[in-house]
Amino acid sequence: MNRTMVRAAITGGRWVERLVRPKTRASPESARSIMVFEFMLPLGVLVHMTPLFEALKRGHPERIVTVATRAIGLEVLRHSPYVDHLIEVPDPMQSHHASARVLQQRLSELGVQPDCCLTATSDRRTRVALLAARVCRGWRGGFTAHASLYHHALRTDEELSQIGNNLRLAKLIGSPSVPSEPKMFYSEEDVAQARGLLAPMRERSERILVAVTQGSGGQRTGWHDDRWVRVLAYAHEIHGYAVVLVGTGADALPIAALRNQTSGVASSLAGKTRIGELAALLAMSDLVVSLDTGSLHVGRAVGVPMIVLGPSWQKPVEWLPVGLPQVKILRGEDRAEVPEGYRLDEISAEAVMNALDEMTERFPARESAREARVLASVSHIDHLRA
Repeated sequence: MNRTMVRAAITGGRWVERLVRPKTRASPESARSIMVFEFMLPLGVLVHMTPLFEALKRGHPERIVTVATRAIGLEVLRHSPYVDHLIEVPDPMQSHHASARVLQQRLSELGVQPDCCLTATSDRRTRVALLAARVCRGWRGGFTAHASLYHHALRTDEELSQIGNNLRLAKLIGSPSVPSEPKMFYSEEDVAQARGLLAPMRERSERILVAVTQGSGGQRTGWHDDRWVRVLAYAHEIHGYAVVLVGTGADALPIAALRNQTSGVASSLAGKTRIGELAALLAMSDLVVSLDTGSLHVGRAVGVPMIVLGPSWQKPVEWLPVGLPQVKILRGEDRAEVPEGYRLDEISAEAVMNALDEMTERFPARESAREARVLASVSHIDHLRA
């Protein structure tokens, strides 16, 4: 869809709305049926959306919250108690008409007529705005590239985190956008699967350290392999941790190469966990050492103690879990540009080993702490089987 077509679609959409729909009364506080679009799918983006759904329900359990999403978005919200309907929709970036057709059909089947449609910071795309204009008979609000298509358009506040900006959507409908941590939920089956994966490691040690050594590849957040090797050996030999490496199937080869350099200290579970199983596995671990990537945000959402290796070229407030007592963030001084070949050069192995000493003392491995984390996120809701 080129710019001319986009302008024509926007203009046409506004005229059609004026002709065939009654005048929309944008009364945000009266919204009782709310639809949220969630189509941008980096794992961190999805996890940082979860506080919004809790906020929409806060004080108003009668509200109906419907989420239109796809692919990994379905897995992240599959067991959420703060969502009433989870609708799988084709990617509107690929086919606007198919997305609208499927969404309208599913809304009709569910008997849902949203009073409003919302888009968060990462979904401020033209095609998402056009989809909202086409399927939403109520008012539209949130972050958008085309404010003329929305009744209540928001601009990103650069001084707020992604979570903070997303919570401004809750404020639109009269819910207080108080600070809230992300939450991930999983099933008892996910817990059982995670326990089975960790069982061989538990035989070697009661202490489990999970290392997230591979970034998403989209940004320069990687660290040096030789420093990882030193840190993982230190965790095992000095503190007695059984070390587990996690990642996607695409990470399996580089993780295997790193594991081989550790002389058997680490075990790899790369590609062996779905999102719910990963969340449960992190919850039942004792400490996580992670790059700034998707699994970090899952760990934050289940409350496990963490050491985070953060990039110096990105403001910490935007994505990192700043100010949490169970999280130790290591990063260099702020920089405006990323040097060629940059791999978190300013974070030394010694700095991470010192953080390991500190966090192991502050958060000793306890079965009671692990079980409390696990139980806090178990859900008996399954939107994909409903």
